[in-house]
Amino acid sequence: MKLSIHASDRFPELLDGDLPWTCFLRSLAEEIGPPDDTVELSFVSDAEIAALNSEWRGNDGPTDVLSFHYGHSMPEGAEVEEDPVGEILVSVERARVQAAERGHGVEQELSLLVIHGLFHIMGLDHEDEDEAAEMAEAEHPFRLRLSEYFARSSGRS
Repeated sequence: MKLSIHASDRFPELLDGDLPWTCFLRSLAEEIGPPDDTVELSFVSDAEIAALNSEWRGNDGPTDVLSFHYGHSMPEGAEVEEDPVGEILVSVERARVQAAERGHGVEQELSLLVIHGLFHIMGLDHEDEDEAAEMAEAEHPFRLRLSEYFARSSGRS
């Protein structure tokens, strides 16, 4: 699965889609879903995600990640990136708070949230214990690889 990454101008540190960690994240995404599918990934503010959370889920306040699966409705002859199969929105502000709480960097937290969103787009959910266990099992190897990647990259100066 391909990731088309976008960031709000409010987060200039995320505007470069070719940062080492985003390249690694793209390589993991390619292993998660069909190679010809594209998912749009947007890094947004708490205010932006709160509005969408209210509109689409009926929940007040911000959340860390929202994902929407659009399906395979690509018109004949359309470029893949013109018609994504889904969209993931990640709150950078929520990720910063959660990263601090969990004792790792914001890039790692953003990556974990993206992996979670990709599995939602692949049809997994965590509405009940069985679903949550299945989703956790699917995410586990990718979470481990992210953890190893960030442990290696934090050792560099």
